[in-house]
Amino acid sequence: MSFLDKLFKKGFRKSASAAASAPTMPVADENGLFLASSIPDQYLPLWELQKQRQLLEVKIGDANRVYQSMILAIDIERGLLWLDDLFPQQHVLDEGDEITLRHHRNGEQLVIRAPIVAIGSTYGASGLAILLPEFVYYMPRRNAPRFAIGHQSPLSVKIRTLGQEPSFGTLQDISTGGLRLLVAGNMLPYLRHGALLPLCEVDISEDLHIRCRARICAFRMGRSPYRHTQISVEFIDLDEETRSELAQFLRESQLSHTHSQYNNSPANRDYAAA
Repeated sequence: MSFLDKLFKKGFRKSASAAASAPTMPVADENGLFLASSIPDQYLPLWELQKQRQLLEVKIGDANRVYQSMILAIDIERGLLWLDDLFPQQHVLDEGDEITLRHHRNGEQLVIRAPIVAIGSTYGASGLAILLPEFVYYMPRRNAPRFAIGHQSPLSVKIRTLGQEPSFGTLQDISTGGLRLLVAGNMLPYLRHGALLPLCEVDISEDLHIRCRARICAFRMGRSPYRHTQISVEFIDLDEETRSELAQFLRESQLSHTHSQYNNSPANRDYAAA
């Protein structure tokens, strides 16, 4: 009998012997998969992933390497989510290490960050357990709208990849979550998906300065109007005060842009002339 079997059978016996006020364990079918009707709504996305045996992207701490795993069990009573062993195999995991799970679906993503609370090998079994989050849901991969900034008077962005000298590019668009910049020349040899940028700087205005680390989300080569590399990055440790100031600046910029478009529209110019 596997460790997971013992764990869940123990849970069922505990529930059966407890008083009626104790929480009821979800009902499982012959394959050990809980029935959808017994899963709280906030955990149905996890149940679907387990049912379909979907592969999840796994990252450990701030490391860039990507692993894969699947959901083995959802232990609602103990607040645990059991995962299969990571692939490729990982031998240096320990309890307390934080991992990040991701699953992409139709332009949305589900993200869970949680510490490891149990490792199956400790009990002669496979898999590992993390804390079950309070809510699980999919959200747009870009969870903050991006706005074009200063194409007529472009802003300069300074970034630095690991082990390289700083590079300078032109800001293309920005949100409270990240930005996209254009760097002249070919930067591809120095870029990697998910890689950490120790430095990301841009002065949005005299009073608003972005200074933080960032993570590379996407990049590609471009040929027009000149040979360049477009790089999209996610802010990692931007402080909340600066993020709030950036959000306010973007709102005001968007309103100003919308108002300008309205005033300059042919219909509005004709109305004003009349």
